Amino acid sequence: MRLAIPRPLLVSIAAMVVAPLALPGCGGGGGGDGGMMPAPIVASFSGSGTASAPNVVRLTGSPSGNTVVVRVVVGGPTTSSDLYSFAFDLVLGDASVATYVAGSAAFGTALTLTGDQSSSVLATLQGNRVVVGVTKQQGVSNSGAGNGVPSEQTVVSLTFRLLKAGSTTLTIEGAPGGSPACLDSAGVAIPSIVFDAAPATLSGT
Repeated sequence: MRLAIPRPLLVSIAAMVVAPLALPGCGGGGGGDGGMMPAPIVASFSGSGTASAPNVVRLTGSPSGNTVVVRVVVGGPTTSSDLYSFAFDLVLGDASVATYVAGSAAFGTALTLTGDQSSSVLATLQGNRVVVGVTKQQGVSNSGAGNGVPSEQTVVSLTFRLLKAGSTTLTIEGAPGGSPACLDSAGVAIPSIVFDAAPATLSGT
């Protein structure tokens, strides 16, 4: 003999079965409403306004997305024909706005290699300062020395990433208590090479 199940109880059972099936759909809709992503940061670069000139080291830059490739360039023709190395710091006014991308420093065209010379680039972020060293290195035969620059050439390029909306200055300086320098093949500072003291600007919007 088959028991008769009252209709109200059948309706309750059906509701219990259908309700869990509907939950994923309801939850998915709610999550989509609150999942908006922040707009990406767009980077821009403004130079100091110092024009290209013989013997002048200044900053130029090319923004792309949230990064800027900053180029440290030296104008030519240079008075000296024995440029061998550069040592300076790039100082961020506000390190919360932008940062150096580690490992992005690249040897430029200002120092030309001769004989069995090789190149060396070091760039280390220390607080709000990127400590930079760019030099030729003599080979086993000690061939070659420094060189001059006939027109504006890149000493080194470095990538900076914008971290948030806002602006920060970027300035060429020496180590604390010192001055930026271009050195000849004897390790002596070349006085005719001067560094732009005015800041460039990195911005994020």
